[in-house]
Amino acid sequence: MNIFHAHYENLKNEADLLLKHAQQADNTAIGRFQQLSAFTALTAGDTTVLNSLQLKNALTVIAFENGYQSWAELKSALDHAAEKSPLAEINDQFYPKGYTTYWNIWFAKYSQAKKVLSEGKGFLLPFKNQYFIVEEHFVDSIGLPHTLPEWGMIGNDWIHPKNVKAWLKLNELYEQAVKER
Repeated sequence: MNIFHAHYENLKNEADLLLKHAQQADNTAIGRFQQLSAFTALTAGDTTVLNSLQLKNALTVIAFENGYQSWAELKSALDHAAEKSPLAEINDQFYPKGYTTYWNIWFAKYSQAKKVLSEGKGFLLPFKNQYFIVEEHFVDSIGLPHTLPEWGMIGNDWIHPKNVKAWLKLNELYEQAVKER
């Protein structure tokens, strides 16, 4: 599984749900559309506008929230990472040999790991077809200091990050850390 392609599909699904919620006059969804200059005055009462919203508008919202001006720009960044990054295919890159002395919580399902992450603190990382949550000492030791602002921007979730641009920055930093090991 290419993690960048998987996240791209996740973002498309998120855009589809965002569109459906906005068309149902959900105020949270409408607020997300209001980030775009074309929709700053959008309200739940604007049924004609809400019904005319298209998937391309929702994709633009998702792109904007992830640090990009357009969906095409976001897709291009993910495609580039998918082709070039040694971290694209998840194996054991985030759990190097010799790092077993750290406290981790392991999960077979992403949904379980995400729930635990949302209930406390830590960093959610992939390992082959599993997921694990680690403490800040672990990410520090593998070369991704917990103090990097990008961690907060991605919600400490490497699998489905909140911000693609910050995630790709962390990806670049980790590629460099792996090379220096």
